Amino acid sequence: MRAMLCYCHRHLEAEDDEALLAALRDHLRTDHPEVTLGGEQLRQVVRAKAYDLEYVSVYGAGGGPDEEFGPEPY
Repeated sequence: MRAMLCYCHRHLEAEDDEALLAALRDHLRTDHPEVTLGGEQLRQVVRAKAYDLEYVSVYGAGGGPDEEFGPEPY
């Protein structure tokens, strides 16, 4: 997963850089119509600002927050 933040602090994410480029184009078209960057300029923005994003399971094997940090049984 690839992601980036727009200068307006909107989080964009997509499967790869090409899909992220499409998401950036859509975002700019709808939220920043005054921005007129060409295709190569947008590719440079994605190359410079994109980062890898990985979602991980916080509670593996069905455990939850109460399982480890719950109240002590008295």
